[in-house]
Amino acid sequence: MNRRAIIGSLGALLFSAGAAVGIGRLVGKKPAVSGARRLVSLSPAITETVLALGGGDELVGVSDYCTLPAGTQRPRVGSSLTPNYEAIAGLHPSLILSDGSAGSKQRELGALAKCMVLPWLTLADVVGSTKTLGQVLGRSAAGNGLAQKLDARLSRRPAPDAPRVLLLLSYDPDRPAEIWFIRPNSLHGAALNAAGARNAVAHDVPGLPRLSAEQLLELDPDQVFIIPAPGATLELKRQMLAAFARFTTLRAVKESRLAVVKGNESVGPSILQLVDSLALMLQKMAGPRPAGGFID
Repeated sequence: MNRRAIIGSLGALLFSAGAAVGIGRLVGKKPAVSGARRLVSLSPAITETVLALGGGDELVGVSDYCTLPAGTQRPRVGSSLTPNYEAIAGLHPSLILSDGSAGSKQRELGALAKCMVLPWLTLADVVGSTKTLGQVLGRSAAGNGLAQKLDARLSRRPAPDAPRVLLLLSYDPDRPAEIWFIRPNSLHGAALNAAGARNAVAHDVPGLPRLSAEQLLELDPDQVFIIPAPGATLELKRQMLAAFARFTTLRAVKESRLAVVKGNESVGPSILQLVDSLALMLQKMAGPRPAGGFID
């Protein structure tokens, strides 16, 4: 082994040892917790579900990316990939909730408090994890009811002749050739089906969910819906439509079947609102259409 490799290995070992010592120091300071549950959620979807089940008062910390109701404040403690161990330990949680994202620090978090990993990728995952959260919160009836509602709504299938819709997760007008689409086997893909549309990308695509301009033209979807990034202004939404309209040979562009729809990236219970938004847009597309497309 050459000198550089030896130095690199030693550095990695020292870093790991330092992290272990740091967590060990925090564990040593951790007092015993009893009484009311003190939950730390490192997943926006889990936080949203806890709130929907009425467990907000038991949340003592949330991830940097969680959305809370207006007027609600909770300490931000990093994420499942980059947790702030010091901040989490200082909250003395009785339970840490994580969605098991690849690279999440489950072992390290488990040294601070009990860590529960709730899978949150497929519809089956979400249904099962929602029921589990209901049990954790002592609200099994609410958890089972919400899980049933999600399953019933998101498992609906579109008609064989339903329009082929390309659903995009945001769109950058300055990079019109970067087209990030929703996979058919994702929860957002289930939302599109439940709204009554077929996913224009009908098969699983390996690697990143991104289309080239050539692939887009070959796909030629009937309609194109864009879910804007949080906080997108009306002007930015207009720019999205104008930028996408440059693909002039697409059927959706020729027929003004483009839309920026209400919705977000959440895979929590608010995804049902996205289903409603997509279904409403499909109805609008069946009637008169403004030049350039709709902005919901």
